[in-house]
Parts: sequence; C-alpha cells; structure tokens
Amino acid sequence: MAAWNTDYLAFWAGHDGLVRHAKSEFRSPAFEGDATYIDGEVLAKIERSEWGVPMVQIKVVMKDQDGKTIVTSLNEVELPY
Repeated sequence: MAAWNTDYLAFWAGHDGLVRHAKSEFRSPAFEGDATYIDGEVLAKIERSEWGVPMVQIKVVMKDQDGKTIVTSLNEVELPY
C-alpha cells in the first residue's frame, strides 16, 4: 500500500516532479476483493525548500469501500519549475 501512495503522488506531480519524503501510518490491511479509494489534500506550499526547489506537503488518506481509513500519509513532493 505504500507503493500505491507513492504512485498516486508521482502521477500527480508529473514526469518532472519527485516524491521526496513519505511518512505513512498503516491502520489495517486491504483484503482481497476490497476497493481502495485514495484522496489527497495540499496542506502547504513551499516556494524554496532546503534543496532549492518548490515543494508541497500533501496529506493522503486511503479508505476502503466501507469508508474505513486504512492508511494516512504525510508527504513532501518536489514540483517542476
């Protein structure tokens, strides 16, 4: 499920973006046959990070078909210029 989080963010950032950091909390597994819904929210914009590039902090939440939270993640994503 960590790969789902990274893939979701990498697709959002595009070919020139980069997922710099991800801190995830796994609350329960996704069982066979479950649907997983992923939602992200930009919490902060950083115009010039310590690496000298623009970044955003994104909170990602994964829920199952019953609305139960299975993963929460706080991420830092580098954006292209």
